[in-house]
Amino acid sequence: MSDRRPIGIFDSGLGGLTVLRQIHDLLPREPLVYLGDTARVPYGSKSEKTVLKYSENNIRYLERHDVKMVVVACNTASAYVIPLLKKHSVPVIGVIEGGVEAAVKNSGGAIGVIGTEATINSKAYEFAINRKLPGAKVTSKACPLFVPLVEEGWIDSPVTRAVASEYLEMFYEKVDTLVLGCTHYPLLKKTIGQVLGTATILVDSARETALKVKEALGQYDLFTDDYMNVGSIEIVVTDSPGRSLRVAKRMLGYRKIEKIGYVDII
Repeated sequence: MSDRRPIGIFDSGLGGLTVLRQIHDLLPREPLVYLGDTARVPYGSKSEKTVLKYSENNIRYLERHDVKMVVVACNTASAYVIPLLKKHSVPVIGVIEGGVEAAVKNSGGAIGVIGTEATINSKAYEFAINRKLPGAKVTSKACPLFVPLVEEGWIDSPVTRAVASEYLEMFYEKVDTLVLGCTHYPLLKKTIGQVLGTATILVDSARETALKVKEALGQYDLFTDDYMNVGSIEIVVTDSPGRSLRVAKRMLGYRKIEKIGYVDII
């Protein structure tokens, strides 16, 4: 059986495009639909109740587009609401589980986590790591300035290196593995790696999520058999499609994106 329906992906903004990028690279035949809730970004400063409401709206929008799976490409939403979202008719994949599994596999027990304030305050990574690796020492740090730096395109600037040095000083020679617990952060891997050195393993949650998506497609028999075509990419946002297109082109690199649509789901 072949399932040519698209995979739906949503995030509070555009950081989840790193997840889309990894899914597209790993599963190039699969069509993808991305919803960026740019009108209500960031979710990181919202209550759990509000994040749940927004996430339900996003999933309903994607379900109306007949997606075969939903990827919650937002660490805040994944931390708060994944168990509640699994009542939906399609599989729901978050971005925390894959990153945690990779961290535990690679670490000797000293793991760092960086993310938004909401993700860090939720302790979702800390709880999940300790379930899989009891006794692990988890050190967490919110790094809120990383998001605007990425969206400005300041991936490898002196300002970004200075901010990274300030944020990451506490991890130097204290952790063997660092989880990049925000979907914007993989774009800063080079800078983060320069600050921490090669002895620290960086876990890219976007890449690990793509591997989880591939695993789930096999588990539920949802792969497409469109072997002769490259899967389409559709991106819509709830505000500022023009600015979103400029940011998306930076985040997606060589992948050709000419248009971003606007939708009103509020």
